[in-house]
Amino acid sequence: MHLTLIQPSVGRKPDGTPYPASWCMEPLSMAALSALTPAAHRRTFVDDRLETVPFDRPTDLACITVETYTARRAYQIAAEYRRRGVRAVLGGFHPTLLPDEATAHADAIVIGEVEPVWAELLDDAAAGTLKPRYQGAARPELTGITYDRAIYAGRPYGHLALVETSRGCRFSCEFCSIAGFFRQTFRTRPAAEITRELRTLPQRNIFFVDDNIGAEPARLRELCDALLPLRRRWIGQLSLHAAQDDALLRLMRRSGCEGVLIGFESLNPQNLAAMGKSVNAGGIDYAPTLARLRHHGLSVYATFVFGYDHDTEESFRETLRFARAQKFFFTAFNHLVPFPGTPLYDRLRAEGRLLSDAWWLDPKFCFGDVVFQPKNVTPQQLAELCHRYRRLHYAPGSVLERGWDFQANCRTPYKALMYLAGNLGQGREIRRRQGLPLGFSREAES
Repeated sequence: MHLTLIQPSVGRKPDGTPYPASWCMEPLSMAALSALTPAAHRRTFVDDRLETVPFDRPTDLACITVETYTARRAYQIAAEYRRRGVRAVLGGFHPTLLPDEATAHADAIVIGEVEPVWAELLDDAAAGTLKPRYQGAARPELTGITYDRAIYAGRPYGHLALVETSRGCRFSCEFCSIAGFFRQTFRTRPAAEITRELRTLPQRNIFFVDDNIGAEPARLRELCDALLPLRRRWIGQLSLHAAQDDALLRLMRRSGCEGVLIGFESLNPQNLAAMGKSVNAGGIDYAPTLARLRHHGLSVYATFVFGYDHDTEESFRETLRFARAQKFFFTAFNHLVPFPGTPLYDRLRAEGRLLSDAWWLDPKFCFGDVVFQPKNVTPQQLAELCHRYRRLHYAPGSVLERGWDFQANCRTPYKALMYLAGNLGQGREIRRRQGLPLGFSREAES
């Protein structure tokens, strides 16, 4: 068979506004799917964010990964292939959390992780006996997994390679779809296999895509020890409790760590309690923890989410002051998003606060729009506040103030260059992301 593996985009603006470059990182799930596919099947990879989907090119199976923000576009792509008589298979977070919806748009869907069922699905497709749903009975072990990165050739993904060292997260934040997909399971890859993979990569800069690379400190130490001789620069997502260990931070820095992404989510304890962010609500003193990270040369990409019931405009002002005082490398001012399959979605729906039950399919919603009714502001005001404070954070004065940090952000000439380029790039892309439609319009496809 000939398989076409497709990474859909969020959407495309009719005026030709470029797709946000920071979103166009290597789609690791596509490389994993290609590596799982036996060599007897021919594979073509298409990245809808960067190129035109070749609907008229002959193929036997269109395999599309789907997230909630890309669902409308994924369904458009599936419909075009099915109209031409090509079977469409959907997988990923969104079909797993909303299987009934996804089944209506595909010949088959994969629920959960693909490794346990992919061989069976391909055999069925080849025999013409494709079943509507495939779901593995158990979580796959991560030992021995590989990635076919040859599919990325010729595409401008930049100099940052994505690498997976674990899957899942043991926390259960109300707004997070990761808990719903992985059911609070956590599995790891052997350090020796990770370093073997790293040696094959041309990129020196690595982003470990784990939801919490410090979930098991002893395992992170083992990984850092294995990374020491490779001389790679890396970043990863870390919870605050792991940042209390000076010896671990020192080892992370020696192994090549340049910075960490930390989900603060809110400075308000009542909001943290409501969202179930127990790791942050447990009395961690932010200032000494962040000073410890800077002392070890580690920059911080901080994320915040706004729209919980105790948020007001003062919450934004307080967060901006905090972000500038702590000299965060990057800061995300995100509005709350009720993803389907999360406790947050179920709660807001029960409270009658969703503006549209299936907002991800509603053509009137765009990226950056708020799709629920906050308590203290209107949806439009919340969206505008997030947009305004992003702009303020990446304004020249803020960039200069935060750059005056020679412990972490501008510790070396290379780091200073990355800081300046990254912050200027973030400032430019704020306006490109805002208002990006979910799915394509006829004008955008023409």
